[in-house]
Amino acid sequence: MSKKKDIYSGAMQLFVEKGFAASVNELIDRIGIAKGTLYHHISSKEQLIIDIYKQLMFEVEEQCVNILTDDQKENTKQVFSGIVKWFITHPTKFYYINVFESSPYMKLHFGLVDETKDGPRRFIMQKVNMGILKAYKTDMIAFFDFAFTRATANYFLSLPKPLKSFQDEFDKAFDMYWDGVANKQISRS
Repeated sequence: MSKKKDIYSGAMQLFVEKGFAASVNELIDRIGIAKGTLYHHISSKEQLIIDIYKQLMFEVEEQCVNILTDDQKENTKQVFSGIVKWFITHPTKFYYINVFESSPYMKLHFGLVDETKDGPRRFIMQKVNMGILKAYKTDMIAFFDFAFTRATANYFLSLPKPLKSFQDEFDKAFDMYWDGVANKQISRS
């Protein structure tokens, strides 16, 4: 593993355990490097926090949003299923995303992570333009989608056998989501 990957991995684990108030000294102790080496690879702790979030969001998009079918409901279901399963199988990464999105960093630095929302916005606008989703503000739907995938993953992770529960119950969870966002004329067909 490269030094930068070691830094990102160690920082992600530290921030999940202690929050973003964890110090740079705690980070270098955890990773086992000198402070100068750390700052050779990162510009600041704040930028590291943002960069890890961006990296994780692009990883989720790359691995989960490449499913395309003609049936838009099924396409959305497969994408969301992939995202929730990714969260369940990568709990530390998922918890980092949760910590970031529920922290002041999200509000203070939203503009710095805005490009992580481009893929979801395109996905949503395609369905709104086709009349499949209700024509609400794109970002409102995106936040609703994010809330659905995160809450669903948290639900499954709270159970004794998360992956088994996911396999058994995801369809029901998706139906609850779809009933809330689908244009009723389209969803009945």
